[in-house]
Amino acid sequence: MKFIGSKWVQILFQAVGVALFAVILTRVDLGKIWIAYRHIKLSHALSGIALLFVLTLLKSLRWRRIVSSQGIEVPVFMAFRIYAASLYLGVVTPGHIGDFAKSLYLAGRGMATGKAIFSSLADRLFDIVFLAVIGYASLLFFPGIFTNQLLMSSVLLALVAIAVAALACRREFLKRFVRKFISGMPNRGIRASIDRIATESIGDFGLLGIRTSAIAALLTLAAWTAHYLFFIIFAKALGLEASVPVLIVSVSAAVFVSLIPVSLSGLGTRDLALILIFSRAGLSREAAVTFSFAFILVYLIQGFTGLLCWLSVPLHSKKAPEAPVEQGVL
Repeated sequence: MKFIGSKWVQILFQAVGVALFAVILTRVDLGKIWIAYRHIKLSHALSGIALLFVLTLLKSLRWRRIVSSQGIEVPVFMAFRIYAASLYLGVVTPGHIGDFAKSLYLAGRGMATGKAIFSSLADRLFDIVFLAVIGYASLLFFPGIFTNQLLMSSVLLALVAIAVAALACRREFLKRFVRKFISGMPNRGIRASIDRIATESIGDFGLLGIRTSAIAALLTLAAWTAHYLFFIIFAKALGLEASVPVLIVSVSAAVFVSLIPVSLSGLGTRDLALILIFSRAGLSREAAVTFSFAFILVYLIQGFTGLLCWLSVPLHSKKAPEAPVEQGVL
């Protein structure tokens, strides 16, 4: 009954997101948005779209590097397909939870569940840290977007820094905290499973040495540079007059909103956040929604590419090449 209830809550949140998106569309001039896309500069748009494949490749290389710190080697092309397939599943799940399907590939080939989840957790953590830092920096150069901007962004950055420091230096404390947090759960079996998975995942963060972390950080920087460049190029192709700082803040905010598992890929909530930011910058609602549609385009392209990868070799399929985990090869 609890599962059914949580499922209905999830559906309700998604419905609210869709309803919010529909309301927003009734408050803007759709004709202006259509004109912007009708007169888009195709050469600019296509060059931007090419960056999306570069982005996926760079992030797959980062995930592959993280997995290698666990003593497992995944071929480059296989890593790309796994990552692309997880992006497809992320598009169709709230908060991009489907991104964790990368761990399904590892777990299906003999790796302990917690250790398999670690690679996806670490992969997302690098993105969150980068977004927090770049978002904070861009807000410093572009003040006045929202009330108490510096305070709120400083608190967010501090929370991210505390989380990273805890994973680096206080892993045993985090394990004890998880045990304490789940101690009230009535089902001992589920409690034991969560404790085991959390212990395995948190423990493997100790495998991220300086070299691996530095390489992963550089790949993160390169991947997000491609990500921001896509939106900057695409905005210019649409003729939007938003400055680069505004676009950076907008992309950072939109990605953060989409990670909150209350709507499907941030539908509705993302549009609202962009309207707020664009209005503070003196830009119209139509410009904000026009820019928001670029995110939908990204999800469609990444989703279609990932779907092809998923259909060719599903992450749970035994058709994918595999080798015993103890040999250090997948």
